[in-house]
Amino acid sequence: MFWILIALVVIAPLPFGAVQPWAWGSMGVAVGGLLLGWSATLIVTRQPPAVAVARIWPILLLFGIAVVWVLLQMAPFMPAGLHHPLWADAAAARGLEVGGGTVSIDPFETGSALVRLLTYGGIFWLALQYGRDRDRARIAFYALALAGLAYAAYGLIIEFSGARMILWYPKTAYGDVLTSTFVNRNSYATYAGIGLLVTTALLVRIVASSTGGADHRRERLLRLITAMSGHGWVLLLAWASLATALLLTDSRGGFLATATGLIALIGAFAATRVIRRRHSLMLGGMTIAAGLVFFALSGGTVTERLANTDFERENRLKAYQLTLDAAGDVAWTGSGYGSYQEVFRMYRDETIPGVYDKAHNTYLELALELGLPVSAALVLAVAIAGATCAAGIRRRRRDTVYPAVGLAVCVLAAVHSMVDFSFQIPAIGATFAFILGISCAQSWSSGRQT
Repeated sequence: MFWILIALVVIAPLPFGAVQPWAWGSMGVAVGGLLLGWSATLIVTRQPPAVAVARIWPILLLFGIAVVWVLLQMAPFMPAGLHHPLWADAAAARGLEVGGGTVSIDPFETGSALVRLLTYGGIFWLALQYGRDRDRARIAFYALALAGLAYAAYGLIIEFSGARMILWYPKTAYGDVLTSTFVNRNSYATYAGIGLLVTTALLVRIVASSTGGADHRRERLLRLITAMSGHGWVLLLAWASLATALLLTDSRGGFLATATGLIALIGAFAATRVIRRRHSLMLGGMTIAAGLVFFALSGGTVTERLANTDFERENRLKAYQLTLDAAGDVAWTGSGYGSYQEVFRMYRDETIPGVYDKAHNTYLELALELGLPVSAALVLAVAIAGATCAAGIRRRRRDTVYPAVGLAVCVLAAVHSMVDFSFQIPAIGATFAFILGISCAQSWSSGRQT
């Protein structure tokens, strides 16, 4: 089942980031089946879970609060005073008595969003249990790095060939930039950034393991060359491909969020007790230098877009303000998980053209859809998972690359979620949950019972 989970996460970006209902729906069914299989295995073997609930009960509690509230948002038995005002307005417009209604303005979309949320939660739980084994954790991270290489290579081939295609479909947007198998360039930039963090950590792991214990500089250099000429060259190729693909997306948010994540990753390595601090700083300097080289070669358009950023002209600030206004009207109950597009169309005006089905700020969107208390609980659940990884960096004496990546990916997610919606894309949400589960599982010493 562990291999099925890996395959599920690795394949998820292939059908347009799994944004189609059939794609994320199939993922949800598969994850449900894996959870049943995992549970049956524990019952038959009478073994405890690899990571006990007691270890992560705050995360489960906060996540559970969010799930229960979303269910209540769809429930018709909730008090009428909590129903969204639009139900009463619709009844009055049709000359009917007020009756029925729910907290959610769109129960169907709320149910769909809940399925995706539960899918991410299931992936996190399975990764947490299977990722407790260090060999499985290593396999999972290598699978993600190789998947990152494959999707980056595909994107580069399509970009340089001028095909302007996604699989066998012509692009309908972002035809002049690299998007790989995703429709939106920012979404792929986030996925490439995650792959870059994982690949960087695995390269650091190779460097640390190959040079550790060597007394002389020449010996360390020979060991490093041997390691890189073995399987290390694949990771170097993946790193170069992902870095180039990321820059060719021309995504400002993706670039800045990934850079912030890399800084967090380097800082985590500097704080670890496995790699010497000066070596971590040296590796960090090499990573930054390599990034600057690729930026100089491939990132001219990114530089131009960063320099010409004008939030007023792009209507982001107006949309943020209107989203805040809408959230203020349903501050405690929310408008219904997944209902942003329906709600925002009632607040927008002619000054904001185009389609706004996402707020381009996940925090504001969650506040509108779930209400302030529950949205804070959901964000806090992810923050605690990131804090668990941060504690694991100091707690563990080996395999600190896993919690380090978990922390770095949380930083990337926190930054990019302020200006975009990439982590609301099912393939990226699934990948994030997978990494976070493994990273949390590896945040405790293997000698301790969990």
